[in-house]
Amino acid sequence: MDILTTRYERMNMSEKPKKFEKKDVLYLVITGLALVIIILLASWFIISNNSGATTEETGTMAKVSSSASSSSTSKYVEGKDYTVKYSNDGIVAKSSIDEALSYGGLNNFDDDIDKDNGNYAKFEFDFNKTKNVIVEKMYDNGYTNNEPTAIVAYDLSKKEMVTGHIGRLYYDNQPLVYTWTNNTVQ
Repeated sequence: MDILTTRYERMNMSEKPKKFEKKDVLYLVITGLALVIIILLASWFIISNNSGATTEETGTMAKVSSSASSSSTSKYVEGKDYTVKYSNDGIVAKSSIDEALSYGGLNNFDDDIDKDNGNYAKFEFDFNKTKNVIVEKMYDNGYTNNEPTAIVAYDLSKKEMVTGHIGRLYYDNQPLVYTWTNNTVQ
């Protein structure tokens, strides 16, 4: 056995191991909590960006994505209770269609499906390029002969609804740019 030659070496051998101090434990707890919070926030962000269901049709190509769960704030779920198709590629901007939907109040799908408020079977939007008008054809549940039960038009230039009679000249032989279908209709 080697003999320790210096006092310093003998002192280090006789000391007990150092214990954790209270501040070391506190730092460890704070670091652990910060790590848990970061993981929870990242999970929430990923889940919120991947939820919902949408269907978008542009031209001849359709893009469909959906999730199995419904939003807790929505009564009806896209893809299950209703279907939305945009077919406006190269015809009219999607933002113009959404503007017409908002102005006409047709983008509250819970009300549109609800039997007490709307009870619609489908909406079809045609774009009249000559008049710069989106014609909204609404079909109540139980419509016959593919005839709309109400027709209104939104003037994209004036940003207002067209007043007066909306005849077939507004929408016949015009491109269909948007379709909303109520899938709950029997």
